[in-house]
Amino acid sequence: MATRIVLTALLAALFLPSALARADNPRLVASVGQNESFAISLRDASGNPVRHLDPGTYDIEVHDFSEEHNFHLQGPGVEQATATGNVENVVWTVTFTDGRYIFECEAHPRTMKGSFTVGEVATVTQLAASVGPKRTISLTPKNIVAGPATIKVNDRSRTDNFHLAGPGVNRKTGVVFRGRVTWNVTLRPGIYSYRSDKHKTMRGSLIVTLPA
Repeated sequence: MATRIVLTALLAALFLPSALARADNPRLVASVGQNESFAISLRDASGNPVRHLDPGTYDIEVHDFSEEHNFHLQGPGVEQATATGNVENVVWTVTFTDGRYIFECEAHPRTMKGSFTVGEVATVTQLAASVGPKRTISLTPKNIVAGPATIKVNDRSRTDNFHLAGPGVNRKTGVVFRGRVTWNVTLRPGIYSYRSDKHKTMRGSLIVTLPA
């Protein structure tokens, strides 16, 4: 009997550290499609929406209530998703690092989405670009600091396109394309040019400088 007790204690000691390590992970709760609604959320243990987290390892309790939706989480070092067509309750253990993370329903990404930041995140510069109507092209602002940037392009011409080129970047819309696109880029110090590939006189420049 004594030998059995000692053996049981040894086995418990072997498994206890991993159990404690998992219990020590902060827990988040993800939810999508409850009561067939178009709702998606990520909350902390207190029920507050997640806006910013410290880097580290977290357990995410995921409740996917609907076959029409799914919960997709992505960002630096993380890519997790439930399956559209299934109802699931799962737990993901993920490690978040500095950066921006997004979660969405892949079937309805425009209306069912959210995001949060982790640790120290570089400021993202917002730029607005447009081409058309007629022979007009623009990009604002024209002087920015190097780093991550989001460029929202409004292409309103079927005869011209918006083409941005410079250090590490070469992005363009189609000549016959009309619509809106968003580019997430990293801009380096230097001079970038933007132009229409059909009419070379439609052009301008963007100056990117080092942070002060």
